[in-house]
Amino acid sequence: MRKLSLIQITILFLALPILAQDTRLSPAQREVVEAERAFARYCVENGIRAAWLEYFTDDGIIFQPGPVNSKQFYSKRPVQTKPPKVVLNWEPRFGDVSRAGDLGYNIGPWNLDVNSEPKEPTEHGYYMSVWKKQPDGRWKIALDFGSGRGAPATADHVFGKPFESARQYKVKVPTGSSPVTELQALMSLDRDMQKASSVAGALNSYLAQVADDARIMRAALAPAGKESIRSFISEEKDVSLAFDPVGGEVAKSGDLGYTYGSYEMQQGGQTKEKGFYAHVFKRNPIGKWQIVVSNTERVEK
Repeated sequence: MRKLSLIQITILFLALPILAQDTRLSPAQREVVEAERAFARYCVENGIRAAWLEYFTDDGIIFQPGPVNSKQFYSKRPVQTKPPKVVLNWEPRFGDVSRAGDLGYNIGPWNLDVNSEPKEPTEHGYYMSVWKKQPDGRWKIALDFGSGRGAPATADHVFGKPFESARQYKVKVPTGSSPVTELQALMSLDRDMQKASSVAGALNSYLAQVADDARIMRAALAPAGKESIRSFISEEKDVSLAFDPVGGEVAKSGDLGYTYGSYEMQQGGQTKEKGFYAHVFKRNPIGKWQIVVSNTERVEK
């Protein structure tokens, strides 16, 4: 009989709370979480370039700083040495999956270390990844949006915490809807923000689209609640917010979807802020689409 080493026993003991928590997830949610963890392990062992080429769909999107094709971007990068000089690791902490089990997302913290002498400071941040189930049953990433490079470490960046699933409830999906038409509806919701903000103001218009239990992700800050929107959108009436979506997808079950593109905030007709964004939408119990994850990254004017 094979004996476990003290290190293996310690790792198993530390993992028990996470393993026990994962058994309460739906099978599809557990698959997405395990795919994320496998992706992180593969990255630590093989490097960022190899991991992104292995785990992304052919049309998967990353932000550099705007949206670009991940495989095209990383195929042009030099092959990393083993062990990798740059070690990127992360952990899924929160997420959801569609009723059809074909689309899901995770959010959580990441850490990056540079193996060099003298030792360089560790970088930290947060990410959001959207996963899509492939015809062969494997999950791959359709979109990844990380932010916070260079941010100071927090308690969140200590790994080993359990995963929390989004609130589950019955959803009313309109009859006759399709992923194509529903994606058009989500992109229209993004585009209509500018017109709505010219009437009710950017803050009130955005708050009206966001679910009460939404996760708001911005720059180096940890994912926060809905009210954190007030920290970066003014209540002043001359502030407008415009989203320009360029892509996205909706689950076959019509209950979960995402959009991404660029945004611009203006005040008094002058650009106050612009950058890139990704929204994850989920239908509420009465069938209305709401933003459940908002990830924005500001760029310089």
